Amino acid sequence: MDESERTGELLKLSEVSAQSGVSLDVLRRMVSDDLLPHVQRGRAGHIYFPADAVPTWAQCVTLLEEQRDHHLRRALQLVDRLGRELEAVRNDINEAREHPRQTLGVDLLALGDWRQSHPLEGETTTAAILHQFVFERIAIQNYDRALREARNAGARPDH
Repeated sequence: MDESERTGELLKLSEVSAQSGVSLDVLRRMVSDDLLPHVQRGRAGHIYFPADAVPTWAQCVTLLEEQRDHHLRRALQLVDRLGRELEAVRNDINEAREHPRQTLGVDLLALGDWRQSHPLEGETTTAAILHQFVFERIAIQNYDRALREARNAGARPDH
């Protein structure tokens, strides 16, 4: 069947995996993160691709690289924010040492103040940044793993 006859045909995720050389797990991750815009969902939630919109291995690798880099940049922004917060704490400590009669600074007092109620409720800025960083680190690890898996699959002779 040539490409013109396949227009309008939907392929199962397993067929897309075989055609693109990208594993089912990696494709599922990409679909769940909305990296593949042409996806269609069946009634039971099954994933289908139009036959004329199946991503190539190279397209998938590029998307994975971009997504990994997006999360790395976001993590770097959080580290920069954390640095600014810690600098404010350092300033409060220095102020407290230089002026022992003054009230302690709010950044110093808030630094280790984690609430026992809801994890996000009442979090300090520093705790919130660290909380966000954990999610970014997990995303970085997941995309790094997916990217390595996709690259290794592309290195096989059958793809």
